[in-house]
Amino acid sequence: MKKTGSLSKALKTYAEDSQKLRVGIFETATYAGAEDERLHVAQVAFWNEYGVEIEVPERQITIYRLINQKSGEFKRNGRFVRKAVSNFATTHTSPAHKINIPPRPFFRSTVSENKDKWVASLPELVEKQGINKGLCLLGEVVKGDLVESIMTWTTPPNALSTIKLKGRDAPLRDTMQMSRSIGVEVSNYDES
Repeated sequence: MKKTGSLSKALKTYAEDSQKLRVGIFETATYAGAEDERLHVAQVAFWNEYGVEIEVPERQITIYRLINQKSGEFKRNGRFVRKAVSNFATTHTSPAHKINIPPRPFFRSTVSENKDKWVASLPELVEKQGINKGLCLLGEVVKGDLVESIMTWTTPPNALSTIKLKGRDAPLRDTMQMSRSIGVEVSNYDES
């Protein structure tokens, strides 16, 4: 089997130290929420990649529902709704608990499985498309491989409580935000 070399070395060679390629979840990607409570997608990806145990303190939560004004029964089988459309709210104490996220190394696995393919394709892309366009095309290939990994990852499976909450066993795919947050950036190489 032919060793193709490191991706970093190949990028530097073909980019002539003037361009660099970044592919991944960038620091600007966040989950929706209050401005001061935004959760970075890269943080969630890191937790999933390496696993983490998160301690959640006791807190008050408000649950919003719809009630039929005539019968007094819950609409939508009592399912939770957004505050803006609800007409009934209850506040509950959520006890302190731990959330255990097992490692799901989707990023490292994708790099390990595909880096030889990426390195091998770079010379042809640069020769046919030029440095900038070649790096952009390679970045899109890497992005596609990462998104595919996220969208097909199955092990370890979600906890039974998570499956019940989500309605399916789909690790890494709760809101699809992680797969939508994979970005590609080609910019001038900076040694600093």
